[in-house]
Parts: sequence; structure tokens; C-alpha cells
Amino acid sequence: MGFGIFLTACASPALPPTPDNSAPTDVQVAVATGDILPGAPRLPLVLFDGPHPITDAHSVQITVFDLATPTAPQAGWSGPATAYADYEFPYWVAYPQLPRAGLWGLNLQITKADGSQTQAQLTVQVVEKVDSPQVGDTPPASHNRTLATEPDIHKLTSGINPVPALYQMTVADALKSGKPTIVVFATPGFCTSKLCAPVVNSVEQVYQAHPTAANYIHLEVYKSFNPLVGADEMDEWHLTSEPWIFILDKSGQVAVRLGGPVSPRELTEHLTPLITP
Repeated sequence: MGFGIFLTACASPALPPTPDNSAPTDVQVAVATGDILPGAPRLPLVLFDGPHPITDAHSVQITVFDLATPTAPQAGWSGPATAYADYEFPYWVAYPQLPRAGLWGLNLQITKADGSQTQAQLTVQVVEKVDSPQVGDTPPASHNRTLATEPDIHKLTSGINPVPALYQMTVADALKSGKPTIVVFATPGFCTSKLCAPVVNSVEQVYQAHPTAANYIHLEVYKSFNPLVGADEMDEWHLTSEPWIFILDKSGQVAVRLGGPVSPRELTEHLTPLITP
């Protein structure tokens, strides 16, 4: 299980080039999330050269094109993406303005560390709504298994060296705790790409840095590993992909919703406002 990753070098319909001397190349872009909603959605991007992530990109500038009229795409929002290198591989995050559901084009202007520039183009599908919890919602009060109800931690997670602190509390109890909560849905042992497995590691690192500031809960995607049987919480939260991180505020409402790769630095950036007095 995992996100469907959209890889593209040149989108169709073709987008107008940005006004510079670079040209589209073989750079591929992975949109490492699903459920892109209208507004200013978080868009995590991974740059590839063939099968290998690009690690020497210095900056990424994005221009958005409205493809409502494919023969005459209209340029819209333009802005930089932020790099996160403290992960299994570097990724970039942008929050483009995508005000309606439908097909949108993105033109990426990539500057490498040596000063050379290149472009990549892709399209993203923005959906009108999804059934999983959104920002402002109170998520399901899941009575997930914990070490109190299942003492064998390796039945709670497919991770190799799990941190017991992530398996101490139910979501139902966390909602009543008066503390922020990080809930991560991921399957470390059965992830089909390198995009998702390190997300649990990110949560573990943030827990180690801020052990009492929040509740930390890992919900495995599967409740049985042999055979693989999907976890009840995936259905309860209406999730069809992983990984997802939901950060709940002190009142139990979803404050942040993060799909795909999330590094310790990015996760800390989102958690800090919720734990600051």
C-alpha cells in the first residue's frame, strides 16, 4: 500500500515555458501525495534523474497554470518550494494556489548547486472533496490496540525497532487529553517505496526531542501481517493510501494534515505552534 506517485517530465497539454534560457529535460517529478484539495494544498515533490533522486538541486520555483481551457492554459500562482533534506531522500514542499477542482499544470524551474538550470512540467488533479478527516474536523475516536491490550509490539507495527512510546494510547484517550497529538498512519515493513517508511522514523525523532509536549500514536496500516489484513482504523478514517500524519490540537481537532514524506524538521515546524504557550 502507498501513494500512487505521478512521475512526469513533460505534461500534456504542454505548458508555456517560463521566460529564461532553460528547457524541459529528463528530470522527473514525483507528486508524493494524494487527495489534493482546492485552496493552498501542501504539495510534496521529489525530483528524479531516472531512478535516482536528485540531491544537488539548490532551488525550485513553481508556476501554476489553470488547464480549464487546455488549448490556452492561464498562468497563475508562482512561488518557491521549500527543501527538506533531513529525510531518507530530499524532497520539496510548495503550497500553490489551486482555487478549484480539476486539472492544473505546474512548471518547475530548477536551479542546481552548480548554477545550471532546467525545467520540468507536470499536471496534478485537484479533487472537490475527500472522506478522510480534514483540517478543523474532529477525527474518529479510534479504540486502537495498544501495548496494554496487545503486549507483543511486533503485532502492532511492522517496524523493525519500534519505539514503545508510540503504542501507549488510543486516539479516543488522546482526544480527551488536552494535549496536541500526532497520529501517523504508515506501514514501515510493507511500504512499496522509500517515500513512506521513514515517516514513522520522523515521528520517533520528534517524540525523542519533545517527549512530553504531545501524544504520539502510530497506527499500522495492517492488523494482521500473515495474511495481510487491513487495519480497522484505515476504514474508520476513510484512508485509501499511506502514509498520512494528522496533527491534532489541544481540543482534538485536526490542525495539520500531511500526506507523503514528512521529515523531522517539517513535522517540528507544524507541531511547534501547537505546543507554544
